[in-house]
Amino acid sequence: MKRLTLISLILFLNAFLFQNSPLLANGVLSLNAPLLSNAPFALSVVERVNLECCFSAEERVISDDGTCNMPFLESFRSQPRLIPEGGRFATRLLVVIDSLSFDQVAPEVMAYKQVLETEGLGVVVLVGTWTTPDEVKEEIIKVYREAPVMEGAVFMGDIPVARIRNFQHATTAFKMNEKAFPIEESSVTSDRFYDDLDLEFEFLQVDENNPRHFYYKLKEESPQVIASDFYSARMMPPSDMGVDTHDLLRRYLRKVVEAHREVNWADNVKFFNGHGYNYDCLTVWQNQQFVLREQFPEAFRSSRGNAFYNFRQDPFMKYHLFERLQSPETDLFVFHEHGAFDTQYINGGYPAPNMLGMSSQGTIGPMEALSISLRNRYRALSGERLEAFVEKSVKEYHLTPDFFASELLDSTRVADSTFAADINIVLSDLRDLKPQPRITIFDACYNGSFHKPGYVAGYHIFADGGTVVTQGNTVNVLQDKWSMELIGMLAEGARIGFWQKEIQTLESHLIGDPTYRLIPGGISAGTNPSDFSNPAHQSISGGFSAETNPGNCGTPAHLAMSDGNDRDGIQQSNALNRKLALERNHREAWLPYLESDNPNYQSIALKMLSYNPPANYPELLLQTLQESPYASVRMQALQRTLYSSGEHLTEALLIGLEDPYELIRRNAARFAGYSGDERLIAPLVHTLLFSNESQRVQYAAQNSLEMFDFEKVQGELSRQAVGSHLPDATNTAERVISYFASQKERYGNYLTVMQDKTAKASERISAIRFLRNNNNHLQVPELLEILADNSDDTEVRVVLAEALGWFRWSVKKEQIINALEELRENPSMPKELSDEITQTLIRLT
Repeated sequence: MKRLTLISLILFLNAFLFQNSPLLANGVLSLNAPLLSNAPFALSVVERVNLECCFSAEERVISDDGTCNMPFLESFRSQPRLIPEGGRFATRLLVVIDSLSFDQVAPEVMAYKQVLETEGLGVVVLVGTWTTPDEVKEEIIKVYREAPVMEGAVFMGDIPVARIRNFQHATTAFKMNEKAFPIEESSVTSDRFYDDLDLEFEFLQVDENNPRHFYYKLKEESPQVIASDFYSARMMPPSDMGVDTHDLLRRYLRKVVEAHREVNWADNVKFFNGHGYNYDCLTVWQNQQFVLREQFPEAFRSSRGNAFYNFRQDPFMKYHLFERLQSPETDLFVFHEHGAFDTQYINGGYPAPNMLGMSSQGTIGPMEALSISLRNRYRALSGERLEAFVEKSVKEYHLTPDFFASELLDSTRVADSTFAADINIVLSDLRDLKPQPRITIFDACYNGSFHKPGYVAGYHIFADGGTVVTQGNTVNVLQDKWSMELIGMLAEGARIGFWQKEIQTLESHLIGDPTYRLIPGGISAGTNPSDFSNPAHQSISGGFSAETNPGNCGTPAHLAMSDGNDRDGIQQSNALNRKLALERNHREAWLPYLESDNPNYQSIALKMLSYNPPANYPELLLQTLQESPYASVRMQALQRTLYSSGEHLTEALLIGLEDPYELIRRNAARFAGYSGDERLIAPLVHTLLFSNESQRVQYAAQNSLEMFDFEKVQGELSRQAVGSHLPDATNTAERVISYFASQKERYGNYLTVMQDKTAKASERISAIRFLRNNNNHLQVPELLEILADNSDDTEVRVVLAEALGWFRWSVKKEQIINALEELRENPSMPKELSDEITQTLIRLT
């Protein structure tokens, strides 16, 4: 045992507190110091001073392994401890880690801190044992309010999980009835609780089955849109991988440090489209390729720099994806797919039946694939649904009656189950893989569900591969959202956290290191491969601090693409990250980017200008949408018109419906229905009748036309069909008109149910909730009458007030706002309804 007296401890502390001692590293007690080798805690300067004041005259004991046996220190360790940044920096990252995890992975955390600080990003480590999210948030706010700027945070280990309610309008698709479904199913896991400090929440309860999950409700008077103050990410190892979670975190952090020591040029990207995504539309798949060329130009200098995969390429595509995922040098891998927390859906129930393929059991032909899929579907059904499935299958596929015989079903059960496992990627597959893409994005439902014991995104980064950061969603997500918005920021060297911050939704999260960045340029851009032992990954050093200027980027000349020189690329990256952290709201900082001929810079500028827009901003967006040669820039102009400007909406949608980029047409068609401006009827009808090659755009146009006056839609359908080259034009028009007539009747029935006070409240509420996705502008007067009826059911009125909050783009929005403001003045209104009206008015204004 080592015995230290009070005097010797004071002398020891004084010897290094303010001296350049090897025991003091970056302002904290070095974990490599002889006295506290492998110590399970590190003390800040302030804590060391407090420690000095707490000693009495008697001896204290430190064991040979460096563990402090003083009882007061054991209680001291339970308090939050702050390890400050090791120098002067312009910006900081906050690492929030629980005490137990820090005890286990302290050397790796400190190595992570050190490597980021060599890049010019200060790192503050907050260590503590927290019982609620509110306690964590309180500590975060303390750090955030201090200088220098806190640009991001990462939550390591066991940090309490917030699950949010009453905020579904901040998701892209999640619309589960919070009263009808259990709280654990109808809540959204989200770290927006931590990174958007303006949002106001009310604590509800602790999860019955998991004491680390906490349910909160967004307050009605809170801001109703997400505007995160800093980027954030989770480093939460899955608990079901069969490896100790602290060991997973330890190995992962070592991998991250290694990745930060490389120069990794933004020149290798891969994309996959899974079965059933975007209607399997090949126009969607094809269009994303020429847009990605704008955003990652260096990846298109060589055939090896980019790849676009599709589920149609093999009946068992996942095995090809395994090979691609484990091949080195991939910078970015994007999965467009359907998903669950434990599954990436790849081929679907009928995997490319027109092709021969190889499963784990051998060669499977197209008829075998179909037969197995039908049997597996049969096993999953019962009752009337089973009977209907058998009848349809026998008729459609000309099957014999004994196709579903019990003997055959029993004898093929195991093989059929194995076949089903060959279709999709599940957690057991990922356990043994070594994924190599540094960045993986899951444009899918639930793949980012970090609150689960095992989840897809977590398996990718905590596996023994090269992946250091993933993005995924904790609930379901809209297929039509622009998932690749501003993705070109990564090609320009932005830290991935800055990208995530700009496209934040309630459900979207980074899993892993939010500070990771690619370097602008590439090996094919002018560098001699013989100069390097590993051309894709080079040693990196340097960065910016508060004393250095990485380049003022003050004129368009400074915004040129990197020529492949790593120093130029690093300086360009540093300049962009500095501006994103410190000048996000400074209009003058982004005007040179707007003038650049780089489409990524133009898109970034359009977004940043939305925070402090110039007087002509709406006109600038409209002009850009009309004139820009870049699809990604035009899409950004439309996006900003929708979500930032609000002016010239109909004009923008009319332009968008004719744009050559499928995603612009799709979103214009979708938002045309949310608008309800009758000038949009004609181009929507044209899209519906004559755009068969763009299935998802047609689908959006069809849904939107249901929101317009039936007679006007009918007249336009007849007019455009006459004289066209449609096969059997008259019958085609009549068939489409018949569909819209049935939809008119459907919506009329819904309104009748809403108005019927004798109907069950549950039936009326179900009809009202349908309005959230289907803004029926024509029914607004009747809806407002229901809402104003003091004799009606309060719950029905509350649900209706919430549904009207989705009419953000409606031509009837002002009418809705005026009616709600008038209603709010009624002193006898139930508080629950008054609160909901307050929330809806904030959403609409």
